[in-house]
Amino acid sequence: MFENPLVSPYFLPLLALFAGLLFVTLIAILVSVRFSFARLNESVLFERWKVWAVIALVCTFPLLSGDIPTLLLLTAMIFQGLREYTALVKLPAGYSRLLIGLGFLVVPAAFISPETFFFLPPILLIFGTLQPMFLYNESKGEGVRHLAFAALGWGYIGWLIGYLALIYKYESQGRAILAAVIMAVALSDVGAFTVGKLFGRHKLAPRISPNKTVEGLIGNILGAYIGFGLIYFTLPFHQPLVLLLALPPVIGLGAVWGDLVESAIKREFQTKDAGNWLPGFGGLLDRIDSLIIVGPLVYYFLRIIQ
Repeated sequence: MFENPLVSPYFLPLLALFAGLLFVTLIAILVSVRFSFARLNESVLFERWKVWAVIALVCTFPLLSGDIPTLLLLTAMIFQGLREYTALVKLPAGYSRLLIGLGFLVVPAAFISPETFFFLPPILLIFGTLQPMFLYNESKGEGVRHLAFAALGWGYIGWLIGYLALIYKYESQGRAILAAVIMAVALSDVGAFTVGKLFGRHKLAPRISPNKTVEGLIGNILGAYIGFGLIYFTLPFHQPLVLLLALPPVIGLGAVWGDLVESAIKREFQTKDAGNWLPGFGGLLDRIDSLIIVGPLVYYFLRIIQ
């Protein structure tokens, strides 16, 4: 249940990889500000670099420490994601508390068994239809609307993040695959930003996210290849080469898909960021929106090829 991360065969390779990536990107940021430390402290890219350094630690140690730390990590992601979502869609307090509370069931259900995980949504949906009646005073004539947004939030954030637990727990080398997926999603975002900034000309979804471009989408896929490849060749990864060749496009496209879903919700409620929890990024939901859709896509891709 608990493992010493320092003795994991993944620890030193990941430490060397993350240290190298952080060093190279820090040098690139210093070059962009012409080695001016005054400008460095004002740089949004440096703010994001510091957040990435913390994220690398926060994600790596639980993954290498066993089931319970990983369960806590994924549950914390669901908890904070649902907190930001309930504020974003302006759910009443009663609906918000119930939605966040039900979010705590997802990862433990996945760790019990896949059958328990897949049994959870229909049961909760059936009992969820009682919400407008029990919370009638808070509904103010919008009980069905609140129920719809609560159900969407639980499915979109809670249940879909639960697929990461299924990958970790039940796939062969699930820990390494999950690390590769997280790295691929992270670098797909970097690839989209870089390629879109340099070459972006053709709008991808101007009504939902005006800054997204077709060229940025290509950058997403290239970044996913780089991220997945770095983990594939760094860790003792005993998986077929087809995984390296075929999975990154799924991750890259899923990352854009997830980003557009959150952008559509934010545009619906005329909000720029889901929160202000992460300096330079916004809320946690703004950072994990890509991972939310990528998780189930990767899970079912692995089911198909295996």
